[in-house]
Amino acid sequence: MYQDTGVAMDVDVEGKQLHVRLPKELFTKLKVKCAYEGTSIQDYVVALIAESMGENPVGKGSILIIDDETILRESLRDSLKDTHNVTTAETGQEALGLIRKQDFDILIVDVRLPDKTGLQVLKEVKETKPYIRSIVITAYPSVELAVEAMKQGAVDYLIKPVRVDDLQKIIWETLRNIKKAKGAGAGRAELTAEPTG
Repeated sequence: MYQDTGVAMDVDVEGKQLHVRLPKELFTKLKVKCAYEGTSIQDYVVALIAESMGENPVGKGSILIIDDETILRESLRDSLKDTHNVTTAETGQEALGLIRKQDFDILIVDVRLPDKTGLQVLKEVKETKPYIRSIVITAYPSVELAVEAMKQGAVDYLIKPVRVDDLQKIIWETLRNIKKAKGAGAGRAELTAEPTG
């Protein structure tokens, strides 16, 4: 038992198993939280453990940042390059050329680009590679723009200046959803959680 929490744990190192027994009330809260977040209890707990150890269970994502503002583009690249594979593009055409040659998990796309809008880029990507997720960033927010971005498949819409912590959380959540959709996760250690009492 862990300090009056009612939580008990058994570890089988050889079998790579961790069994957690939770009080019924705590187990119910965990089930509700996981259902709300659209994840399994196992995936949720594995993510917590990995994140507490400075890792992320979904691995590095492949990200394309599309923004004509050099300082912002390079700043985002520098902030994300240690945790993801990051490529950058200054224009919509340059981005579409890169997307034709390479698959990306996530696009971070500015709405205003010199040659075409970020929404035009999203529309073209949606037609050719609909599995690529996108996050729209803009210095000129509006409700109409946010709605249109979501219609083009954006998973989120951020207003500049972009807080890197917020962006990173959205990226990790999006990568988790991509991994879940691909049915990944084979070969993980077994984790079980059950209510006690």
